[in-house]
Amino acid sequence: MVRSTTSNRSLGRQRGLSFWSVGVNLLILTLLLTILTRAVPIYIEYLTVRDIVHRAAEEFDSRSQTTQDLKTRIRKLMQTSQVYGPANEAVKVYRENGQYYIDATYEVRFPLIWILDGVMVFDDLLIQVDR
Repeated sequence: MVRSTTSNRSLGRQRGLSFWSVGVNLLILTLLLTILTRAVPIYIEYLTVRDIVHRAAEEFDSRSQTTQDLKTRIRKLMQTSQVYGPANEAVKVYRENGQYYIDATYEVRFPLIWILDGVMVFDDLLIQVDR
């Protein structure tokens, strides 16, 4: 009989989440969703830029085209894909030691929350054109 009153008392004290724990959980969820909504479009733009640069590098023929032709092709592909941010301005095409290079490395700074800023660095877009 003593056991049943003890178990009833402990079950009576379990009432679920408190107001503060719900508030903290909602705050964390809000922060994560805010970061996702600000970072995901930038990452999708990076994937688009990466595909454009690789496509332009594959289509480039150094025997019949110049670096200016390659720059123009990349610019047109970015305009068609509606890439207007810092990625569009960061693309450089140059020739060094008989090889053509496309350097599309860039970084994006964006506001997160209040005075906190996020930075995404995309530094893997240096491509050597093999033609």
